[in-house]
Amino acid sequence: MNEFVISSGHAKIVRGASGYLDEVNEARKVVPKVAEYLKELDCKVHTFNDDTSKTQRDNINKIVKYHNSKSRDLDVSVHFNAGTKETGGTEVLYYGDGNKALATKVSKAIADALGIKDRGAKKRTDLGFLKGTSKPAILIEVCFVDTKTNADAYKKNFDECCKAIAETLSGKKLNEEVKPVEKKSVLHKVQVGAFSDEKNAAELAGELKKKGYSVNIVKVNG
Repeated sequence: MNEFVISSGHAKIVRGASGYLDEVNEARKVVPKVAEYLKELDCKVHTFNDDTSKTQRDNINKIVKYHNSKSRDLDVSVHFNAGTKETGGTEVLYYGDGNKALATKVSKAIADALGIKDRGAKKRTDLGFLKGTSKPAILIEVCFVDTKTNADAYKKNFDECCKAIAETLSGKKLNEEVKPVEKKSVLHKVQVGAFSDEKNAAELAGELKKKGYSVNIVKVNG
């Protein structure tokens, strides 16, 4: 897949879940970062945040309308979950059975990047976003906002999480940053000659010193 529409869940006024994390605020961080990595992978990306809707119905309709107005291969909605404080985890929701495999891969990739439970792909036929978009679609529940271990893992591994999403959606790998190799200085020693007579060695050393060379006489047993 090479072209995507990615939107953050809920709206600036119609808020989502909150706890150790705020769903709307964090989704609006994930969307542009994933888009940034997708662009590095030579993908085309459209992003959307709803800043104006005042009701949940208007919010869903506005998001779906934006997605359906764009050329794309896949629709993605980014959310954060709540309600399972003890375990938490990542899950990805889908509507059509053809999207189950991708949802499964994305869920595992995020869970592995964050080091939290993989709750897997879950089919949902009741969600306006998944039902309303005309292209294949998934809804990502990154982690649970009311589970402290999830929140801590997300904050610590934010970049890794976004990279995992981008790589899994595109089927491509981001290039690892190559660290420059430290070059070690090399000294080259020049040996002018060897003399059995110390006097001759001293004379040559003296001449070289006059010309500005650093000279050491080393005695070697023959």
